[in-house]
Amino acid sequence: MRIAFLALPCVILASFAKGDEVKSIDDQSTHAQSGIIQFKDAPSALKMNAFCLNHQGQIIAVCGNGPGEIRIANDEGKILNSWKVDVKPESVGVADDDTILIGGEGKLFRFSPEGKLIREVASPHAARLRDSKTQLRAEALATLKRSMTARDPLAMAKSRVTSYENMLTQLKARQQNGTLNPSEERLIKMLPDLLERYQKQADDLKRAAALKTDDEGAKPDTEPTEKQIDSLVDSMIRTKMRVSSISSAGNHLFVTTRGTTGYGYDVWRMNLGFENAEVIVSGLSGCCGQMDVQCCESGIYVAENSRDRVVHYDINGTEINKWGKSDRTGINGFTSCCNPMNVCFDNKGHVYTAESGSGRIKCFNSSGTLVSYVGDVDLVPGCKNVSIAVSPVNSKVYMLDLTRNHIKVMEPKPAGLKAHNNNEVENQKKAKLQPSTIGQGVSARLTIEASK
Repeated sequence: MRIAFLALPCVILASFAKGDEVKSIDDQSTHAQSGIIQFKDAPSALKMNAFCLNHQGQIIAVCGNGPGEIRIANDEGKILNSWKVDVKPESVGVADDDTILIGGEGKLFRFSPEGKLIREVASPHAARLRDSKTQLRAEALATLKRSMTARDPLAMAKSRVTSYENMLTQLKARQQNGTLNPSEERLIKMLPDLLERYQKQADDLKRAAALKTDDEGAKPDTEPTEKQIDSLVDSMIRTKMRVSSISSAGNHLFVTTRGTTGYGYDVWRMNLGFENAEVIVSGLSGCCGQMDVQCCESGIYVAENSRDRVVHYDINGTEINKWGKSDRTGINGFTSCCNPMNVCFDNKGHVYTAESGSGRIKCFNSSGTLVSYVGDVDLVPGCKNVSIAVSPVNSKVYMLDLTRNHIKVMEPKPAGLKAHNNNEVENQKKAKLQPSTIGQGVSARLTIEASK
């Protein structure tokens, strides 16, 4: 379980990251970056939203903000085929029969490999959203009231005091059990001073308000208008219409969407005709609108980035296994505040993870045991989609650099440069490593792990 708190002052955030650096894996990685793929002779410069590979190893990219475009290209970036779609295409997958699956803005599409539309339907969560305006309205009203209250300095100071008091109480309880991590040990020393500062601020603001006249001291309006509520509900529906990922294996298709209310994600299972849809997993925790769920013969694998882990479920949504933890060095866990961001598989059933801050790619077996460090991609870091794919026809690994709007290509290092077998990986994890320049900078959580 995680407990969320108000954003902490920058001085505390900086202290969390102090001394924590992403460590180099250059002497351990199996692959090195060999090039980039940009679309050549494209009729228009559209932003790439996501990509995958078909069974021939060709790139299938979904591009544009709506109407969008599906592009099939080779490793040189030459567009072999393309066609339009009337929404912003947000996710893409390939079925076992090579048909192409697209999700975007509350719609699902299935195309032939040549681009002929086979089926188009509303995503199952779209109808549920439209039928849930009462719940969405209640959520919008609460959000607007919190926002209006936050403009009152006295209310904000009191809220800080309450939040920090609760935080300190819980940390002290965990301290007695000996379960604090180093960041929490530093925080528990800082909180008393913070509490004193905000309590003094609240007292000063309260005295100042008491000296004002009734008119001067009138409280700000904390009741939203109907127009504000309706506008926020419409905005929430548009945001929640996003289709975060789409993938299939055998006769099953899996679609990931936002939950009806709150900030969690749901995984829907249906057949290849987009029929018999049902939610099999709910409440997944993702950051920045990102939640990647991919499937293979053994079930579905979730890159649950806000919980720093990969979770393996069977096709009915029963959890089989999970692995991962936050690790600023990126050696024994996942870097930055929210990783891994994306997952994929090779033809041996290995699970590959992609991290959007450091560009790090790792390879695990299906049970979560580290097989190898693949390498670090040179990308613009950030909390964002970094689609990843392993070629079915060679040993190349591909990763999306969303900001630069191109795909990075990783190829195996020459045999003499490889550091790999499983024992060597484990030995080198214990060796002294030099800091890398990739992914450095202040990055800290706004949540504290209360218990696993």
